Amino acid sequence: MKKISIFLILLLFLSCASDPEQARSNKYLNEENNESIEKILGKDIDNVIDFYPIPDTKIQLPRQAYELPLPNQFFSAENKNEIRLHSLGEIRWIYLGIEPSKVWPIIEEFIQNDDSLNVGAIDPNQGVIETQSFEHLGASSKFQYKLERGLQRESSELFISQLVKEKDNWVKVKLDTELIENHSRLLLDHFSNSGPVSGTSLVALNLNNEDKAIVYEDENDGETKIKVMISFPRAWAAVERSLTIAGLDLVDKNRDEGKFYLSWKGSPSFFNRNENNRVIQVRIEKVEEDISIISIFMENKDLEVSKEIISQINQALT
Repeated sequence: MKKISIFLILLLFLSCASDPEQARSNKYLNEENNESIEKILGKDIDNVIDFYPIPDTKIQLPRQAYELPLPNQFFSAENKNEIRLHSLGEIRWIYLGIEPSKVWPIIEEFIQNDDSLNVGAIDPNQGVIETQSFEHLGASSKFQYKLERGLQRESSELFISQLVKEKDNWVKVKLDTELIENHSRLLLDHFSNSGPVSGTSLVALNLNNEDKAIVYEDENDGETKIKVMISFPRAWAAVERSLTIAGLDLVDKNRDEGKFYLSWKGSPSFFNRNENNRVIQVRIEKVEEDISIISIFMENKDLEVSKEIISQINQALT
């Protein structure tokens, strides 16, 4: 009880000592400053250096003529957006580092810009564009463009053929080398000068999803293999290039038999602590005109090694 009494007395004393009016006083707002800024700085204010001047917006800069550089070409050999003209025997095609759906409208634009050509039949599902007929060497002819997804991701392959009318049918003829070569060069130049590609064809979107290389496991022998939708000559060239890219040790090859010979350094076994070098065959088999199978053969069957080599080849292919 005594403690409570002392607390109340202290509380009463403090409340009497404080002045609410003084506590809420803003006297500093009423203070007057009779000194000028010049006197405070102790020098002429006009001589103060402005380290952050505001530019005069009324200044008119002299007009100058500028030569704007051309936009960078979309297709460049230094990156994946490249363009190349390939030939293998009588086969000629253009490789492009973009998806088929983006190539499709550029082909149509090329035909429309050519005064001697007009767009004829089109089939986006098959990736085919044909021109209307024109006279060449006394015969009715037309160009056919076959657009496919490339082996590599986000790439396209464009094949150019010459069709000639025989009776009531259009047939693909042996290439007129000069005609196709000149036409391919014109198309190549058109792609190179197209600039950045932003448009895409909705009707040709399905072409982006058609895999040209499919890895699968053979139900008969359990081996992992690659099915490529290209002819044997192209498959041979593609696999040889892939072996180099993958860094595999190629020691020999026999194109007539469709075989590459690799030196494979295997892991040491429990009974043999030394690394085991093995000669392994990479085989290419023609199944159809435009279908080939890539497989692995070794004397002592090893599914894991076979799968590893196929994986490296496929990665380099695609």
